[in-house]
Amino acid sequence: MRFIHTADWHLGNSMHDIDRQEETRQFLSWLKDRIVEFGTECLVVSGDIFDTTNPPLEARRQYFRFLASLLDTCCKNIVLIGGNHDSGALLDAPRDLLDVLNIQMVGSFGERPVEELVKELTDANGKVVGISAAVPYVREPELRRFRLEESTEDFAQSTYKGLYSAVYEAAESLRAGRDIPIVATGHLYASKLEGRPENDEGKDAKEHGMRDIVGNLGTIPVSVFPEGFDYVALGHIHYTTMVAQNPKVRYSGSPFVLGFDEAKIPHHILEIDLKKDEDPVVLKIETPQHFKFVRVSGTIENIIMQLNQLKSAPVEKPTKVEVVFDYTPGVNINEVLASVLEGAPFEVVSKKANRADALTADSFSDDTLNSVDELSDEEIFKLLIMSRAGAREMNDSIQKDYDSFRDLIMKVVEEVENENSEGV
Repeated sequence: MRFIHTADWHLGNSMHDIDRQEETRQFLSWLKDRIVEFGTECLVVSGDIFDTTNPPLEARRQYFRFLASLLDTCCKNIVLIGGNHDSGALLDAPRDLLDVLNIQMVGSFGERPVEELVKELTDANGKVVGISAAVPYVREPELRRFRLEESTEDFAQSTYKGLYSAVYEAAESLRAGRDIPIVATGHLYASKLEGRPENDEGKDAKEHGMRDIVGNLGTIPVSVFPEGFDYVALGHIHYTTMVAQNPKVRYSGSPFVLGFDEAKIPHHILEIDLKKDEDPVVLKIETPQHFKFVRVSGTIENIIMQLNQLKSAPVEKPTKVEVVFDYTPGVNINEVLASVLEGAPFEVVSKKANRADALTADSFSDDTLNSVDELSDEEIFKLLIMSRAGAREMNDSIQKDYDSFRDLIMKVVEEVENENSEGV
């Protein structure tokens, strides 16, 4: 069976208010061409289809138009799952219509039996070529019914193992001894990703193309996936990687740059030729980028030099720049860069002060802070905690207080961003 694995489209994303509609249109057009060229029999999208639970209308239109455009191609199966950024209810709403079009949508898990997650995949002649086991992002309460009673493993490992074991049994039952592969999905944070140290359990999530960890479940070991799965198509990590050096368990990564920390990371879709009980033949196809994203950082003098170099460089595509400058008391970054940016063939969309070890309560003074946009959400909340505690500088106690509230803080930030997107 030939299929394409992709994930984390985050349609409707407007990083730093950048209009990304044309970028999305170009990618979806390019993806359709790749589907036809590869002779794709199935497209698998492993979650975070949209960037927010209430995506903009145009993002929804692009999504449905793309699905409709595949109906007359060689791709006769589409498997879609919800991610932690998606509204499962929104994705599942047109499920009956999508079923008629042979599009399998599992936006949310809820209380549905695992048998509803598995489906036969057929080619253009109606011949069954594979089985899909479409597991979406699963919330902690939904996992509880799968906890293995005799297990001594932690909650996440035990419940995910119970879930995927049950899904595999259902898929194997549907396969009924036929010589066809099973493709499972997931939207979670796995440990031991390719390119990380062997002892890294994923604590440095933000350094590896992730904006947040799914819930409080931590990282998931590759052992939760039964060996009988011929491929596990994962989403949530934004770069392309294998899990625990297992060629059958992979993240495709996002096709888009979703943060300036991802600007230098190649982005891909995966074209996969799969047979039962064999290692998949995987081809990484780098996705074309409509924008060029550049982060310049360092001292203000060094940043001025980098921006002048960027001004003189050939302009190949629309360029968006983030400036991360070393914090200097009393310096207004907008005034300093005004002459440098005049007539520049790029747009600076973000300016951030790198305070590192210099985060103090004085950072909120009118004299040193021109705009709250120069602070990250985390820095703002740290300063608020410092203010309430009457502390002038960061210390272990303030950091401990912040860590205890971090999940709640990030949830509030996400809800505010969603409300803002609804008002657009």
